[in-house]
Amino acid sequence: MSAENVEIIMQTFSRFDPDDLEEWAALWHPDARVTPPDGWPEPGPFVGREAIVRELKRMTEWAEYGYEDVEVVAESGEWVVITWHWHARGLASGVEADFDFANASRIRDGQIIESHFRRDRNEALEAAGLERR
Repeated sequence: MSAENVEIIMQTFSRFDPDDLEEWAALWHPDARVTPPDGWPEPGPFVGREAIVRELKRMTEWAEYGYEDVEVVAESGEWVVITWHWHARGLASGVEADFDFANASRIRDGQIIESHFRRDRNEALEAAGLERR
């Protein structure tokens, strides 16, 4: 695996701070494009770093988040595919929810240029043009 590309993707978790997204935003190319999973409240795509940051801020306004079980599924060329478990708790309601997600991200020149969030690893592998495993 390309250690550099995998490290960039892993930094999306370690740099995540809802109160200060500047370091997190620096991982994204100014013209990056993100597609959310089917059924996401905002249909996307989110085009440009500012739009991506706006969507993340919107998400963090209503809930606290935690991530676990982050796994690198595949890496090929510019693409890294990961899966993780996401736990959210509504700030106002206290309602808790758990989700499993997968993501295919393309890295170019040390920044994420394209990212596709999906519900399972096979959908993410497909979004990256990689063989299902």
